[in-house]
Amino acid sequence: MNRRLAKTVIAALRDDDAEILRARFAPFEERDWLRCREWLHTSGLALYFLARAGTLGIEDVMPVRILRELEGSYAENRVRTEDMFNEFVTINMGFQRAKLSYANLKGFALAPRSCFDPSYRYQHDLDFLVARRDAEECRKVLERQGYRLSAVFGDTWEFRAGPAEASSLSKLYKVRSQRSLELHLVPDEEQSESNRHGDRLSRLQLQVWNGFEFPALSECDKLLGQALHLFKHFQTEWTRTAWMLEYATAIRSYRDDESFWQEIVAAIEAAPETKIGIGVASLIASRTFGVVPPAQFLACTMDELPGRVRLWVGRYEDELVFLEFPGSKLYLLLQDVLLQDHPDWPSQRRRKLLPSHLPPHAIEAAHSNDTWLRAKTACTRLRFIWTRLHFHVTAGLRYKIEASRWKRFVADFQA
Repeated sequence: MNRRLAKTVIAALRDDDAEILRARFAPFEERDWLRCREWLHTSGLALYFLARAGTLGIEDVMPVRILRELEGSYAENRVRTEDMFNEFVTINMGFQRAKLSYANLKGFALAPRSCFDPSYRYQHDLDFLVARRDAEECRKVLERQGYRLSAVFGDTWEFRAGPAEASSLSKLYKVRSQRSLELHLVPDEEQSESNRHGDRLSRLQLQVWNGFEFPALSECDKLLGQALHLFKHFQTEWTRTAWMLEYATAIRSYRDDESFWQEIVAAIEAAPETKIGIGVASLIASRTFGVVPPAQFLACTMDELPGRVRLWVGRYEDELVFLEFPGSKLYLLLQDVLLQDHPDWPSQRRRKLLPSHLPPHAIEAAHSNDTWLRAKTACTRLRFIWTRLHFHVTAGLRYKIEASRWKRFVADFQA
């Protein structure tokens, strides 16, 4: 990847002076853009950049080949977004007929504060927050619409419908044969607090997009949820940079709403365990995309970050912003700081460096009588295992090297 071009793309999503940006893009040739192509798309920024270039009138900074490719990707994504929205409406209507207690998470609910038009957003599934008491009924509704439960991770239930297909960059924005969604059950700890403070479902609002009304989180819960979603991904191998842009865009949209920020601060003070996560997400997103949160928000989040956490952000934030898929294991350095006093952390770290379990089997293939499909799926699975093994080995070695540098860096800083 051409890191200089990637930084200029980020600058275009942050700054407004078209002539300065045009001059910054001038040195780059088509080969530089081609080297950045995969990062542009997998980061989720490609279509946002296309829209931004159009707004600023600087589409001509891109080679014709790249511009036409992005325009084609947008056309495909618009069709895909319409298809997903139809599914979104169908699922919501099914939940409403069953009188379930639920809210839509992320996705279409982010418009227009975080995303002015979902057609420019890369989205691959639908997410719902569901009351735990309604989980089984919710499952029945989804099964009637062709979905099957494919995996359970804690409070998250993953569902699939339709035949699986191999993913690739060339198919990134096309309508998929397989539909995916996640149910997020209200956590027990949140449920236990609901009598005193109310859980998120007790504060939901009705939202309208494209003429359809649906339940969504309150604006306060939505913004805090974006921050905590970012922080959760900062502690995994890969984070989509577009999520940082969407969070920064949401912060900017509330810039002059003093009562909103008072509500945000009150919510954070009522849940102090969220301060580090919200602070880290806000620090990285604001630095990257040039947004300045209000002083009272800064005071209870970023300003209270522990010294080593702030050091980690300063040293590795570019690793997050410009990270190429499938990512890295440098997030373990952050977890070394956050979990240093946890007795089980050393064994957890070893398992994350080189997992011993294989990826889950494809349910569709396991139940298929088509010998060719089963053989094809087996080959795909073997390639996937080899790719992941290669990633774990190379990324693990890099972590080991960087861990020693990080220790010296911290020691020098404290000296």
